[in-house]
Amino acid sequence: MNCCIIIPCYNHSAPLAGVLATLAPLGLPCLLIDDGSEPGAAADLDGLAREHQAWVSLLRHPRNLGKGAAVMTGLKTALARGFSHGLQIDADGQHDLADVPRLLREAEAHPEALISGRPLYDDTVPKGRLYGRYITHVWVWIETLSFAIKDSMCGFRVYPLDGSCALMAAVPLGKGMDFDTEIMVRLHWRGVETRFVPTRVIYPADGSSHFRLWQDNLDISWMHTRLVCRLLWDLLLRLLGWPARLRGARQAPGSGISHGNSPRSEGWLTRLWRQGKAHWSRTPERGSLLGLQIMLASYRLLGRRGFKALLYPVIGYFWLTGRRQREASEQYLARLEAFARSQGVSLPAEPRSSFRHLLRFGEAALDKLAGWRGDIVPGQVELVGREHHEAAIRNGQGLLLLGSHLGDLELCRALGTQAGQVTINALVFTRHAARFNALLKQINPGSGLNLIQVQEMGADTAILLKEKIEAGEWVVIVGDRTSVTREKRVVWADFLGAPAPFPLGPFALASVLVCPVYLMFGLKEQGRFRVHFEPFAERLMLPRSNREAALQRWVQAYADRLQHHCLRAPLDWFNFFDFWQLTHDEQ
Repeated sequence: MNCCIIIPCYNHSAPLAGVLATLAPLGLPCLLIDDGSEPGAAADLDGLAREHQAWVSLLRHPRNLGKGAAVMTGLKTALARGFSHGLQIDADGQHDLADVPRLLREAEAHPEALISGRPLYDDTVPKGRLYGRYITHVWVWIETLSFAIKDSMCGFRVYPLDGSCALMAAVPLGKGMDFDTEIMVRLHWRGVETRFVPTRVIYPADGSSHFRLWQDNLDISWMHTRLVCRLLWDLLLRLLGWPARLRGARQAPGSGISHGNSPRSEGWLTRLWRQGKAHWSRTPERGSLLGLQIMLASYRLLGRRGFKALLYPVIGYFWLTGRRQREASEQYLARLEAFARSQGVSLPAEPRSSFRHLLRFGEAALDKLAGWRGDIVPGQVELVGREHHEAAIRNGQGLLLLGSHLGDLELCRALGTQAGQVTINALVFTRHAARFNALLKQINPGSGLNLIQVQEMGADTAILLKEKIEAGEWVVIVGDRTSVTREKRVVWADFLGAPAPFPLGPFALASVLVCPVYLMFGLKEQGRFRVHFEPFAERLMLPRSNREAALQRWVQAYADRLQHHCLRAPLDWFNFFDFWQLTHDEQ
């Protein structure tokens, strides 16, 4: 471990002299960041830097930017100078520097973790500050859905620089007193462990604080608002089967079938609303089973109306801050309306906007909660194609259901899975299928829905699904998302007036399973739930002699039906990225 000391300082030149004198015997390099101190204090800092020039480097902000900004300057500089860890210490003398070796030993033993002091206060602590910390503790427990973070406000900590600077490059963090809490929560979201070392903290009688009562409390409140909205949004994404952060995809459209596998340039942007060239699936998931249980508990406590009311501030926040997502929605709606005009098709008489589109996305998550609990009963759902559905159940034969991210397939729980009529196996591209299954069984033990986690459409997946089909079970797979591992195995088909890439895998799988194939769309049309159950193919055949042409016909047929239902329920389209582009190989 190669560690340096980082000390942010604003006008604390007097206590800093004692801090530096205590730290000198450690022999660690120190970055002292003058955050725009007043002239007298700045001159004192110059003197201290000269006195300790063998191990202290003075960095200076031309004006006061805030404690968080000073720490970030120190962390970035430390990484650029080749250090692996940064030990943050406040300049005001509150920290017990005798505990520095303990923090460093903990960091040495756990180099990937964030090591933080856990304050032990004496009678010098102002009661207002102490009680205020407990308010933040509660918010942090909510934001992390855990009690793992025991204190998020202590500025006595050791940062792993690689992970911390990567986070700072991806997400704008608070520059003031909100920084310490926000970076700890966001690192926790990224899977960085936080370990705590108890340490004594004192408030000197002659000490001064730069905490601004109104401005800093406002900044901290806004920080918690952002974090809670971020958490709720991610849980909504998880409910609807998305990775925790939506990703966009960009590539110039082509036509026909593509099997290329040599990527060119690939860009990653880790922030939700700054999506770039990353594939929709290539991002770590966040949240937990506990988070979903909390959402379910909220639904039970508040009811549908109360829970729906919570959606407005969350959706409003992300609509306001989500330029890229907003643009994707607006692009889709504009394309849809232009196509409808060109075909002489009348769209439903309802307001259509990117905000309404995102709000409908949140409402679909609410419908999914209701579906999981069995609150959506058959009488609330109109089944279009009932004769086909009943015939398929009577037949007792296994079949493949091709779904999509248009609407919510969870509505099928109100139909075929009730009363043990049929078992439905849904393929999901997530590592957490087992936990979802456990949650479903906990909520509704009679559920006939089973989630099967897959990474790609390999031979083992085909064999497993073949067994399900032969046992008379149904298998559901969506046909409108490119492959997680083989994105460029696509078939281009006309969709809403332009070529769009559709995954090859689901259609190849359908031909291997040699079973009836149906389409299912669970929509909310003019406020009413409708499930469309449509025969697609008695057997989806792909003869070797003209395999590509046959694939093209089947995929185009699927795209035509998807397009038909988009025109019936425009706001139920939940692919919030440029659907008409791929990630790589711009043409």
